[in-house]
Amino acid sequence: MVDSDKSPALGHYNRGAEEFKKKNYAESVRRFKMATDIDPKFYRAWAYLAMAYSAVGKIDEAIEAYRKCIDIEPTYHKAYNNIGELYRRKGLLDYAAMVFKMATELDPNHPHYFYNLGITYFEIGMLPQAGEALAQAHKMEPNDFEFASELAQVQFNLKKFDDALKTLSAFVEAAPDHDRVPEIKARLMMLKRRAEEEKRGGGAAASKPATETTD
Repeated sequence: MVDSDKSPALGHYNRGAEEFKKKNYAESVRRFKMATDIDPKFYRAWAYLAMAYSAVGKIDEAIEAYRKCIDIEPTYHKAYNNIGELYRRKGLLDYAAMVFKMATELDPNHPHYFYNLGITYFEIGMLPQAGEALAQAHKMEPNDFEFASELAQVQFNLKKFDDALKTLSAFVEAAPDHDRVPEIKARLMMLKRRAEEEKRGGGAAASKPATETTD
């Protein structure tokens, strides 16, 4: 990796980062590519090149750049998470789940990695695994609406109505001023009714698609 401020590769990398912040993605692609051409082991330049490719819709090129980043620095967990998002966008959910899992193993303290893993498991239909991953995300950030909402949805689909009630109640307690609290309270009332129906031998839970995340 380049570590000298006088390095031409680092100069192109820094200029590429500036252009990326300005949303001049085509120019940032050119600059990051120049950086990797000069120093093929500059893993952060490969990672930013992947982000720039993704921003201009070149998903396959972005995936390849992330793979090169990972080849150079196998412990760079952000690359695993980001390549997982790209696999999801292409509908390659099994591959996405695999690399999201790697991201959680490399950095088990990052709730968004567990969230991404959980919603991917949900989309695959692996509900117990989705519940476990989303529970980890919710445990780390109980006041995050998406974490609580998706976990409760999985618990609902598994007919674990009491658990879903606890999840949503914990969110309301952790974030009482959140603008989605009225929605959560309405869902709590519905869940209480469904839990009572289930205890009396009522109907099955309906399915709801997971909410997609952004890169």
